[in-house]
Amino acid sequence: MLMEHSTSAVNWQPTNHAKAPGQTIRDALAHVARGADAIAWFQWRQSRAGSEKFHSAVVPHAGPDSARFREVEQLGRIAGRLGELVGSRVEARVAILHDYQAIWASEGPCLPSSELDALEAARTIHRLLHDRGVTADVVHPSADLSAYGVVVVPQLYLVTDEHADAVSAAADAGAQVLVTYFSGISDEHDHVRLGGYPGAFRDLLGVRVEEFFPLGPGETVALTDGTGGWWSEDVQVTDATVVESYAAGPLAGRPAVTRRDVGTGSAWYVSTLPDDDRLGRLLDTLLTAAAVEPTVADLPVGVEATRRSSTDGSWLFLLNHTHTAQTVAASGHDLVADIPAEGSVELAPGAVAVIRET
Repeated sequence: MLMEHSTSAVNWQPTNHAKAPGQTIRDALAHVARGADAIAWFQWRQSRAGSEKFHSAVVPHAGPDSARFREVEQLGRIAGRLGELVGSRVEARVAILHDYQAIWASEGPCLPSSELDALEAARTIHRLLHDRGVTADVVHPSADLSAYGVVVVPQLYLVTDEHADAVSAAADAGAQVLVTYFSGISDEHDHVRLGGYPGAFRDLLGVRVEEFFPLGPGETVALTDGTGGWWSEDVQVTDATVVESYAAGPLAGRPAVTRRDVGTGSAWYVSTLPDDDRLGRLLDTLLTAAAVEPTVADLPVGVEATRRSSTDGSWLFLLNHTHTAQTVAASGHDLVADIPAEGSVELAPGAVAVIRET
C-alpha cells in the first residue's frame, strides 16, 4: 500500500512543477502497475495556511470546480473497476537486491571513495532493464530468490553469511547472478571480511581482489570493449573466465568482467560500471541465458508495460509516457476505458490502459 503521493505539485523542491493533464491518473496507476493495492493521497484538502499550504491536494485551493478535482474523480471511477486486481502480484523474473543497512554502511566516512554513490549501479541496471521492457523486482537479500532467472547484486557492500549463501544457492539452482564492484566487503557488523575482496562472494565468483582503484568524478577507464566509470579493481582470477579486461592505466590487462559456471547457473562479476552500451549488452547476455523475455515484445520506446497475475487471471498495464499516440498489441478488456481490446490498444499521449487479458 502506497501511503501517500501527490495529485500535482509538491512544496519541497526548488521548483515545484504541476503535473500535466492526465498525469495524476498515470502516476497513480503506475504505482498499481508495480504492485500497490491502494491509491492514497497527501493531502485531502489544500490548507489555507502553514508550511504545506502550496502542496497539492485532492480538493485544491480552487475547490471541487477544478480540472484537478475532476481528474481525481475520473481516477475514482477507474479504481472502481480495478478491484478485481487486489491480491494479484507483479510478474518479474529479475531481482535487484536492495538493503538500507548496506547503503548506510557504504556511505559512511573514511571509505576508499566519498564520491561513490551507493545506488548508482542499482539505478543504472534498473534503468537499462526498464528500457528493454523487462520488469525487475527490488527485494531485500532475505527474499526468496527461487523464482528469479536473473539476480543482480549491485554494490551490496555489507552482507550476512546467510544472505550471501542464498545468492550462491540461486546461481547453483540455475540463475544468472550479476555481482558488481564493492560488494560482499563487510559482514553485518561492518567488519571487513579478510582474505581478499569481494569477501562474501569471492568463492562464488572465482575472483580475488587485493586493492581498489576508485575513479574520480567524471573519470573513466578504457575497457577492451567500452569504458568504465566510478570504480575499478585489481582483479585476479582464481576459478573464472575473463569476459573483458582493462585496456589502459595501471590495471591494463587485468580482468574487468568475469564469469564462472555454478551448478546450472552462472556468477558474473563487474569490477567497474561499464558504459550503458556495454552494460546493456552484458545484461542482454544474462537475460538470454535465463530465458527472460520483455513483458511485451516490440514495445514502443517510451511505453511502459508490466503484468500482474493471480489464480484468477492476468492484467497488463500499459503506460504511455510519450507525447505521441502509440499502438501496442494486446487482447482482452481495457478496464480504464471500459472497452474491449481486440488485438491492439491505441494509447493517446500520456494515456494508460489496464487490460484484463483473455
